[in-house]
Amino acid sequence: MGTRGRTLGQKAVHELKEFFFIALYLWVFFGMFVLYKSIILAEQGKHQVDLVAHGVALVNALALGKIMLVGKAIPLGRRVDQAPLFYPILLKSGFFAVVLLCFKILEDAIMGYFRGKSLSDSLSDLGGGGIEAILILTVILFVILIPVTAVGELGRVLGERELVDLFLRPRDSSKPIGPQPV
Repeated sequence: MGTRGRTLGQKAVHELKEFFFIALYLWVFFGMFVLYKSIILAEQGKHQVDLVAHGVALVNALALGKIMLVGKAIPLGRRVDQAPLFYPILLKSGFFAVVLLCFKILEDAIMGYFRGKSLSDSLSDLGGGGIEAILILTVILFVILIPVTAVGELGRVLGERELVDLFLRPRDSSKPIGPQPV
């Protein structure tokens, strides 16, 4: 069923499911980064596991998941929708990585402002604050977003019901996969 035939309630449920999937995906990765940072700092004797950081990772995942849903509604990149999936996946992953990085910088700047820090001090927590660290973070975000963007693009091309069936329903091994000649 396309989005045209859905009621407002069905659209809301669909958006909520998509948001949950994206936010959960981001939270897993952000939580892994928090764990990794905690391990490195603990090895240096500087830090213990910080549960607040895991809460911040969850809040970031929820906020950035919503930003991604809004970004998906922007018709940017629609010209490559008919190209091989490789192109829209990479283009949209790059777009989302830059958007998420901008919001992360904005978040750090706002948090620093309320803590009385300068902009450079606020951004120093973002991988050291240097341009190299920010570029590396952008590349990491880009790579992290490729799978979630690929799933979204596969759903767009195959249809969401077909994609869900492929991932969650048992397949009949006697039937070949893919379209069959008539």
